[in-house]
Amino acid sequence: MPVDLTIAELAVLLTGSLLGTVLTALTLRRSRSAGRVAPDDDRTCFIFAGTDLVDATGPASVLAQKAGAEADDPLEGHWHALRAVFRPRFGELPERPDDVFAASAERRRTYAALSPKDGGRLVFSRIDERVRISLLDDAPQEFDRQISFDQSRELRFLRNAVAEAPTPIWLVDDTGRVSWQNHAYSQLAALAGQDSDGPLFALPEECDDDALRVPLQLAGRDSANWYEVSTRSTPGGCLSYASNIDAVVHAEQAQRNFVQTLSKTFAHLSIGLAIFDRHQRLALFNPALIDLTAMPVDFLTSKPSLAAFFDYLREHQIMPEPKNYTSWRDKIGALIAAARDGRYSKTWNLPSGLTYRITGKPHPDGAIAFLFEDISAEISLTRRFRAELETSHAVLDRQEKALAVFSQLGILTFSNEAFRQMWRFDPDSSFAETTVPDALRIWQAECAPCPAWDRLPAYVTSFGERVPRQAEVEHQRHGKLAFCAEPLSGGATLISFTPASLTPGRPETISHLPLRE
Repeated sequence: MPVDLTIAELAVLLTGSLLGTVLTALTLRRSRSAGRVAPDDDRTCFIFAGTDLVDATGPASVLAQKAGAEADDPLEGHWHALRAVFRPRFGELPERPDDVFAASAERRRTYAALSPKDGGRLVFSRIDERVRISLLDDAPQEFDRQISFDQSRELRFLRNAVAEAPTPIWLVDDTGRVSWQNHAYSQLAALAGQDSDGPLFALPEECDDDALRVPLQLAGRDSANWYEVSTRSTPGGCLSYASNIDAVVHAEQAQRNFVQTLSKTFAHLSIGLAIFDRHQRLALFNPALIDLTAMPVDFLTSKPSLAAFFDYLREHQIMPEPKNYTSWRDKIGALIAAARDGRYSKTWNLPSGLTYRITGKPHPDGAIAFLFEDISAEISLTRRFRAELETSHAVLDRQEKALAVFSQLGILTFSNEAFRQMWRFDPDSSFAETTVPDALRIWQAECAPCPAWDRLPAYVTSFGERVPRQAEVEHQRHGKLAFCAEPLSGGATLISFTPASLTPGRPETISHLPLRE
């Protein structure tokens, strides 16, 4: 239904609608800003939702960051970190900011915690579901006072930590006087009997960052104590730190004494010794190495590398010339690996006619030792003995008598060619050892029964003095044989079989000789 409105009535309606809109907007803006702070607010104010910080003024943000950096567990929430910062001033505070209102029967919306030390106040205000905390002091610099308080507490802690440090710490000013010292330095100065304010340690005037080893003689001590002193340049002077290194110095001295003892011992060895450290540099050698290799002393004292060492041996024909020089370096690497495993052992036949035995041994901490031993005399003796032995065997092989030697254990150790032909048996063709019972079985199979065989094993293996024994045996192919068992040196026994044709004119001496004395 149409309604006629005058201009005045229309103006009133428009004005009322406009006022309602403005009031609604102001109410919404107030409700939205109730839980926030102005960004340019210079007061120390925090807005908490539970234990989480949701907003803060500039000074409060700085304090919250400092508290969070010092917190033991930042994941527990912002309030726990701030609570630890406020505790020295305001005492114990609630676990949650809104707990101060839950404990109040009056349902207050504001709560203040007073500081008994400086009169400061920590005001808790309820804003809907959030809590606003304001740090208020009588003086306008409440934030600076809180920061100054925390800094003074930190300064006291640092002073106590440095003063009670177990190592001596002291500060020398520009005049060379000790202007500050901790308790450990004071105790050390008292033990050293120093009453002046001069430095306890003799250090260079320049203050640098190098660490120096300095001895200190204490009263009533025969030997000096050793310290490692580090210095730092500071605005107040030269700050120094000392650490006792007596154990390190004594260990190093013991190591030097041990090396000197080894060097003196190695100096009298006839075996050449070359020890290379873990970096494959020559660390120790003895005079015998110089005698065996003819290496210059200046070359050895320059600590050559292991490869350079063996290159010198090759160039001066002190080791066999490698067939392929391009693979020489690879062979050196294999040599080093074998020496580290203790597997390297070679015999070098040199062009000079000498023979060296080279042995590689692993040492602790990656070091390698090489032993050079001149075995020329040993090799010459072995070769001469082998030649004489071969000559003796050749002479015995030319004998027509069948000869065999048994050890005291009853094991066949030698037989000549006539023995092998007569009994059609070659002991060298078998891996197993031939014993007296084995030989008896062969002899008995080739000969007629004879009582001489029965007592032979006991005769061969018996101890004490023995006399030769003889008997006559009948061989199926060779006829009558003169059998003789004779003792040899070392408990061995020589067995011989002589055909009757080799004993003309004496058959009667054999036919009546059973195995007896």
